[in-house]
Amino acid sequence: MEGYSASRTKNTKRNIVSGLFKQITVIVFPFLIRTIIIYVLGAQYQGISGLFTSIIQVLNLSDLGFTTAVTFIMYKPIAENDRGSLCAILSFFRKVYRIIGLVILVVGLAITPFLRYMISGSVPSDVNIYILFLIYLFNTVISYWLFAYKSALFNAMQRSDIVSNVYTVTNIFIKTVQVVMLLVFKNYYVYIVLLPLGTIANNLLLHFFSKRYFPEIVPFGKIDKESKDNVIKQVKALFIGKVGSVARNSFDNIVISTLLGLVIVAVYDNYYSIFTALYGIMLVVTQAMQASVGNSLIKESVEKNYNDLKKFTFLFMWIIGWCTVCLFNLYQPFMLIWMRNDQSLLLSFLDMGLLTLYFYVINMNNTRNLYLEGNGLYHECRWWFLLEAVGNLALNFVLGYYLGVTGVILATIITIFVFNFITRTNVVFGHYFKFSPKGFYLSHVLYYLITVFACAVTFAFCGFVSVDGVWGLIIRAAICVFVPNVLFLLFYRQLPVFKEAVGFVKGFLIRKKEKKA
Repeated sequence: MEGYSASRTKNTKRNIVSGLFKQITVIVFPFLIRTIIIYVLGAQYQGISGLFTSIIQVLNLSDLGFTTAVTFIMYKPIAENDRGSLCAILSFFRKVYRIIGLVILVVGLAITPFLRYMISGSVPSDVNIYILFLIYLFNTVISYWLFAYKSALFNAMQRSDIVSNVYTVTNIFIKTVQVVMLLVFKNYYVYIVLLPLGTIANNLLLHFFSKRYFPEIVPFGKIDKESKDNVIKQVKALFIGKVGSVARNSFDNIVISTLLGLVIVAVYDNYYSIFTALYGIMLVVTQAMQASVGNSLIKESVEKNYNDLKKFTFLFMWIIGWCTVCLFNLYQPFMLIWMRNDQSLLLSFLDMGLLTLYFYVINMNNTRNLYLEGNGLYHECRWWFLLEAVGNLALNFVLGYYLGVTGVILATIITIFVFNFITRTNVVFGHYFKFSPKGFYLSHVLYYLITVFACAVTFAFCGFVSVDGVWGLIIRAAICVFVPNVLFLLFYRQLPVFKEAVGFVKGFLIRKKEKKA
């Protein structure tokens, strides 16, 4: 099992590089297609895309968290080189995925007649929203039925780079064809029907490479009762957690569409696409590290893992703080250029600021999640998952009704901070580290205050830029690169964790040989 035998550092580095290449395609091509749709067809079409994507994400609740749970229980048999258990787990996972695809299909068909009630105002006259939704639905169902379970094997083997590379290749090809078709035919149907082709190609390639890299790991046998009970226990909690995640991410667009219409969905979705592009880059790094952290949790001491958490958190909050400064200062200038100075397609300065805060708050959870998921603490978080889901959905409708988009974003920030950051951090420290998270919280207070200060100082410097357009954006971007990082260096260089983090980064970059457990 070559993917496991390589060092954790090597696998993590390889996964990060391939994940970043994947994320570039995820950023560039959707941005290009979104621009073409808005310019050529109109904002309502982009609103349809945002709404249907959100509905499909809600339907994906049928996954119940099996992917995460199965990946988690694979760590031990991989570490012990237990091929029989791996084959049995994969066989169980394949059966479950087939059932999930069927459930999504049935539920999707059941809600199709009610789509019109989820849209406030008019829809484009030259498209049938029901046909479009069925194409989106088929694209999701086929992804579950066609070898999708192989991605869990690659991730558990610390070879998520293969999954990323396959996606990058198929995504570049399909998105390029979609761009050409949109420009030539100016027809939304032509763009949509290509989506399932990309999914089919991606999953077939995953199947091919799994046979090449792990020919001995095939779906065969029956999972033992202990592992099955463990999966079911974790899945029950993960399902509730997934409800929370969907309520936070997908219901935003559905609520906005129901209350405010497709155009406002498109406006919010344009900003959110930039948000998710940066967030996706952050997730690439943490997801690449997940299997390595999971292995470390099994082999290393609690003290070492806590020191790793502190280092990882410091490094991430530096990067996230810088991204937050960039968003706050570049969001509106960039959107003005992108939307060709159309003020009707821009959020207010307040909403933009709240969206930036949303970005910062949700990313505060990234490194802690490595230890939450690596320890499989889903069951312990089950009630907090549920409270986050219910709280966010209720606040979305209440605050969204009275405050519009502002209320929807504010509702999300509140629920992330209270029911995600605080409660899940308490679970990790209470069940694994077994000491107070006070120091962890205080470090985050420090990181937040320094980030706010950096935002304010950078904003003041950007205020002196009198040039508009592309050159104005470039000058402001240069300021955002220089000013916050200088401030971070001045503030952080005296912290003990700074020296540890610098040493870790140097060792990572020069491929310093990892100490054996």
